[in-house]
Amino acid sequence: MGGWARINYFLNKLEETLLVFLLMLMVLLAFLPILFRNVVSIGLIWIDPLLRHLVLWVALLGASIATRESRHIKIDLVAPYLEPGRQAVLTAVLNFLSAAVCLALVLPAVEFVREEQEVGKYLIGVIPIWVSQSIIPVMLAVIGLRFLFAAWRSLRQRIRP
Repeated sequence: MGGWARINYFLNKLEETLLVFLLMLMVLLAFLPILFRNVVSIGLIWIDPLLRHLVLWVALLGASIATRESRHIKIDLVAPYLEPGRQAVLTAVLNFLSAAVCLALVLPAVEFVREEQEVGKYLIGVIPIWVSQSIIPVMLAVIGLRFLFAAWRSLRQRIRP
């Protein structure tokens, strides 16, 4: 395996491991209030906001993995009726447009996180909300780059069937 392939493999495994860890953490955190209410008669009010932010992380990580594996939601109305070469071009154009949308949203997402940083709210304890929300521009950039790579692969397929 070459250098880029190893880096890509490592990042893919890191992404999948983080997703699994966060899902398990969410299940545990969702169970804790029930346990604490019934056993100790104490409510844990910090769990609900944390779970909402974990849902954000899980959704964006899942979207990135779906994009990587080309298993994201797509509506193919025209592609099945085209010959393979034209299908590849159409796929490349659609992937490029998807990349453009994702990458165009990165700067507004960064601005959103910056504004949240200025507000100075905290998620739990000493963790500012903006730290959790910083996943938004990062994953939009990752998903956008994955769409660009998919567009490149489709064009290469068209050039070298």
